Formats: sequence, structure tokens, C-alpha cells
Amino acid sequence: MKYLRYFLYVSWHWGIDLAIFIIIHEIRGEKRYGISTIGLDSLSDIVSKEDRLHVSTYEPVNYYTAGWLLDQLKTTDTTFLDVGCGRGRVLVMATAYGFKDIIGIDFSQRLCDQATGVCKDLPVTITCADARMYEIPDTVGVIFLFNPFDAAIMSEFILRVSESLSRKKRPLKILYANPQCKDLWLDAGFTETASFVKKTYLKGSVLEKNT
Repeated sequence: MKYLRYFLYVSWHWGIDLAIFIIIHEIRGEKRYGISTIGLDSLSDIVSKEDRLHVSTYEPVNYYTAGWLLDQLKTTDTTFLDVGCGRGRVLVMATAYGFKDIIGIDFSQRLCDQATGVCKDLPVTITCADARMYEIPDTVGVIFLFNPFDAAIMSEFILRVSESLSRKKRPLKILYANPQCKDLWLDAGFTETASFVKKTYLKGSVLEKNT
């Protein structure tokens, strides 16, 4: 039933062709990683009226996009940070790709609790935090984003990233699914090194800064 509901949601918003493609990957992905992270959450009961202008309904990044972005990495010998980690899908995928130090943050305690259950017994730290105020550990070398918020909050998050890079100069990669605010990262000195578009709506970008 959960796959049918999600199929209807995607089909209604983006068409049957994309819905079929996504659901096929959802079924394969959930089975491959042995998790259940599909489904939506409006978060309407926990988001203030002010913040509703900046965040959207939670839905997990599709497995195709997440896999494509993770496949672009040449090393996993760094800390992986998933901003807006939701129910923990990408955190589980990151462990399968070989990361040993993994952090997930989300402003929803409900989603963090769900992610904690999904990531049980994995080398993952999950924190309920507002990205605008989160101090990024200086060991982070990869940040994953699935269009977690709008330009206003993204600008503040980029400042947190810049502060971390000022404290410790190091290479940093941004794996950005549905990169609606990509220009803000380019303006901040990052360079796009890889990108894809699939079936019009699925998009991903790898942004890097070497300091």
C-alpha cells in the first residue's frame, strides 16, 4: 500500500512515466538495504508559520539520484554529513558505500527518531538541529543535500560551511540532489564538477571546493 500511495503522489505531480521509474527503484532500494524509508510527512504540526515559508513536505531522495551522486565519490575516508537526513535512507546508503564516520541532522525530532531506528547498530550519529545554527565538524569532507530548504536558509547554511572551512582548510564536496539553490554555492566559490538530468525532473550536482 505504501508504494501505491507514493506512486499516486509522484504520478499526480510529475507524471506516470516518472512515477513508474521511481517506484521500481524504491522497491529495489528498500530491498537492497533492508530498510523502510518510503513515504511523506508534511511536518505541519512541528513547523512554525514563519518556517513554513522555507521548508517543504518531507519525502526521501529517490534511490537513483542518491546512488548516482554517491557513485561520483573517489574516497570515503572522511566524515559524511547528511543535512535534512529525514528517516535515514542516505545514512544507510553511506555506510554501504564505506563511510565509517557518518552524521545526520534534521530539524524534526520525529524524523530523527525514525532515522535512529533505521540506522540501529550502524556507525551513524543523528542530531536534531537547525542547519542555520549547526556547527559543522571540521572533519566533514562530504555533505549531502536533497533540496532541504529554500535560498534564505541555504544562504545561512553556506555561511556555516564557510566558517568550518575557515577553521580548517580542506577539500569539500557537496552532493546536491534537486539543486534548486546551486547558484548560491557557485557564488560561494564552489565549482560544479559533475551533474545529471534524468527524465526531466531528476537532477543532481556535485560541487567542490579545494582550499
